Amino acid sequence: MSFLGVDIGSSRVKAVAFQEEGRELGSASRGYPVSSPAPGFAELDGEEVMRAAFDVIGAAASAARSGGDPVRALAISSQGEAFLPVDGSGTILAPAMISSDTRATGLMAEFAAGFGAGRLYRITGHTPSGMFTLAKLLWLAKFRPEIRRRAKRFLCFEDLLVSRLGAEPAMGWPLAGRTMLFDVETHRWSEELCDAAGFSPAEFARVLPSGTAAGTVSPRVAAALYLEPGTLIVSGGHDQALAALGCGACSPGCAMYAAGSVECIAPVHSRLIRSDELFRGNLCCYDFALPGRYLSVAYSLTGSNFMQYFLEEFCRDLGGDYAALAGSMPPEPSTLNVLPYFTASGTPYFDTRTPGTVYGWRLTTTRGELFKAVQEGIAMEMRRNLELLTASGFQVKVLVASGGGCRLPALVQLRADVLNLPFRVIASGEAGCRGAALLARSAHCGVPVEELPGFLPAVTAELHPEPGRAARYQEKFEQWKTFTDTVRREL
Repeated sequence: MSFLGVDIGSSRVKAVAFQEEGRELGSASRGYPVSSPAPGFAELDGEEVMRAAFDVIGAAASAARSGGDPVRALAISSQGEAFLPVDGSGTILAPAMISSDTRATGLMAEFAAGFGAGRLYRITGHTPSGMFTLAKLLWLAKFRPEIRRRAKRFLCFEDLLVSRLGAEPAMGWPLAGRTMLFDVETHRWSEELCDAAGFSPAEFARVLPSGTAAGTVSPRVAAALYLEPGTLIVSGGHDQALAALGCGACSPGCAMYAAGSVECIAPVHSRLIRSDELFRGNLCCYDFALPGRYLSVAYSLTGSNFMQYFLEEFCRDLGGDYAALAGSMPPEPSTLNVLPYFTASGTPYFDTRTPGTVYGWRLTTTRGELFKAVQEGIAMEMRRNLELLTASGFQVKVLVASGGGCRLPALVQLRADVLNLPFRVIASGEAGCRGAALLARSAHCGVPVEELPGFLPAVTAELHPEPGRAARYQEKFEQWKTFTDTVRREL
C-alpha cells in the first residue's frame, strides 16, 4: 500500500505517492497562472486549482496502483492565507486572494487599531498584516458585499479540496493558524475575532490536529482518481509546517530553510512562545504538524520568483538554466549591497512601501555578480530574522535545506556562509508532499509519525560555512544593516 501527499502552492500543485518505507512510487505536478487585475492584486482561479489538484492526484495514484501499491490514505499541504467564498452548493463565487495580495493592507491596519494589535497577537500568535485571511475577508465584506451575502462558507484550499473529495470541509491546525481568526491556545475559531470582523465560526471549516482522520473519499471520486474505495482523508495544514515535517526539521535546535517562491526559516519549538522580540519582528508562533510542538516562520517574499524574473529578463541566452545562472556567480562576496524588496517584504517589517534597492552597481558589474548580490541580500534578511528568533528562545544550530532553490549547491553554500550555520541537504525533493504523506500514513496505521520506519529522510550532503567567507560576510552584514536601515528611513 501507499500514501499520497498533495501540496497546493501559489503557482502549482504537486502530488506524490510514497510506499510505506518512503520510496516514491509516482508523482505529478500542474501549474496555474496568478492573475493581477489591479495593482496589489494577486489571485488564483479556484476551479483551475481544483482541476489541477484532481489531475495530479489521479496521475500519482494511478502510478502507485500500477506498481501494486494502491493509495490507502492522503493528506494535503496548502498555501496559507488564501480563501474562497462558496455558496450552499459549493460553487466558488470569487477568485482566491493569495498571500502576496496586498489590497487589504489598509483595512487590516484599521481593524488592528480598533481591536488592538497586542490583543490580536495574544489570540492568534501573529501580528497584523494584509496578507492574512482576516484582512481579505474584511476587503470582501466592504467591496464585494453581494458576494459576502451569497457566500455560505469561506474555505482555504485544504478544506476546499477535502470537500471536493467527498468529506465535510476540514483543515489542520497549522493552516487555521494562518487565517488570523484561530485561537492558538484553545484551538478553536476565535468567537471574539469572528464577531469583531462580522463573521461566524460556523462559516469556516472544521479544525483538527494535523494527522487526524477527516473522512473518506467518496466512491465516485475514488473511482475517477484511481483511489481505493474508502481511501482515508487526513488533516494536513500549512505548507511550511508540513514541509518542515517532511524534511525532518522537527526538533528544537533544527530549522527548515525553504528556498521556493517564498524563502523562509522555520524553527520548531516545544512550547508556545510569545515575546516582545517576536512581536516587534512580526514573527509568529503557531501550531506545528506534530502534537505539542510549535513553529515560527521568518520569510522573504522574494525568493525563486526573482530567479525566474532574472533569467527571463537578463539571461535569455541561458534558456532557463538555473544551474548555469548560479554557476555565473563569482566565488567571493560581491561588492554590492541589496535590499531585496522586489515584492512586498516579509518579516521582520511587513514593508509594502520600500522598493528593492541596489547600491554599488558600476559599469564593471557583471550579471553574475548582480545576481549573487541579490542572493546575498535575501540571505542577509534571513540572518536579521534569525537574530530575532534567537533572542526569543529559538536556538537554531543546523538548517535543513528544502525547496527548488536548495537543489543548487552554490546557493546553499552562499547561505551557509552568510548565516554562518551548517546545512543538511535531504534526498526528498518534495518535502511538503512527504510531510503530508507521513501524516496520512500515521493516521492509517495508528502509529505516531516519529515512530514510523523511515521517518527521517536520507541526508545527501552537509555543507558548512567556509571560515574566511563567513568572516567577511559578518563584516558585510553590519554594513548591510546600516544600508538597509538608511534606505527604509529615507524613502
